[in-house]
Amino acid sequence: MDRNRFFFPLFLVVIVSCEKNEVSSITYPSVYHKAGLTPVGNLRVFSSAGEIHRNSVVSRFSRYDTSYLKHYASSLRNDPKIMDSVNFFDSQHAMLDHENKNLDCLLTFESNFLILTETDASRKCCSDGEVLTRSLPYQMVRMKPEVHNEFIRSSKGGNYSFGFKGRRKYVLKESHGKLVAPLIFYTRHSEKFESGFVNNVLQSNFYSSLAEGDTLSLMEFQIHFQK
Repeated sequence: MDRNRFFFPLFLVVIVSCEKNEVSSITYPSVYHKAGLTPVGNLRVFSSAGEIHRNSVVSRFSRYDTSYLKHYASSLRNDPKIMDSVNFFDSQHAMLDHENKNLDCLLTFESNFLILTETDASRKCCSDGEVLTRSLPYQMVRMKPEVHNEFIRSSKGGNYSFGFKGRRKYVLKESHGKLVAPLIFYTRHSEKFESGFVNNVLQSNFYSSLAEGDTLSLMEFQIHFQK
């Protein structure tokens, strides 16, 4: 069985007050460090027709996928490459320590979320098999990256790798007075077994992009930050 893992860091969002356009737990300037990761809810299963609620079907996928996704998530809990810290300079500028890079970001408020958008609009890597805007991680998320154009990075033996030029977005939110980053871990059961995770909020109708016969399991987690 082929196992492919993907992480498309598309966003980082914070839930905020609509009236004040601020997150009550954040002060400026301040630095928040990753302090843990916890699950939010149980395994959910989807087909191209929508969420599956039949217990017999959910239980069948839960036997493997729940333990697999929890193990996958736990492997990132102390990984310094994944959202290790957020440095808030003021209400408009921040720096995210992610993937061994210090990413300069602009802060904007959208639909009760704080969006961190990269200032760098250069070429980004990578999605395999299809362009980013047709990929499952892109379809799954509500806050999508700015994609200016897409291109082929490499082609070998009929296998294509694509990149894009634009700006990624990252998502944080406030939960019980704490700063958190929502993560969605998933497995897609298709011709190949595919797994990955995104930092974002689930798009309500994403399942319409699944191919007929495909089944997707997902679990939501939160990275917790503290000063």
